Amino acid sequence: MNKKTIKAVSKRILQTMMADEKQLRLLLDTETEGVPERQLEGLLIKVEQQLGRIMVNQNKLILLQDITDA
Repeated sequence: MNKKTIKAVSKRILQTMMADEKQLRLLLDTETEGVPERQLEGLLIKVEQQLGRIMVNQNKLILLQDITDA
């Protein structure tokens, strides 16, 4: 297998994950004091979406490692 390609793909996935994690941290730092729970729905959806993106990229890395180890 082409190690250069594998390394480039891994690096790209990791960079995306770092950006997604940074965005997630910003969302989690959002001040919600005194905001009714029903008004937080949009924020909660965005947090779940960011978690989903991170999860997908983690799965990609694991799959790439499994394929390259085989």
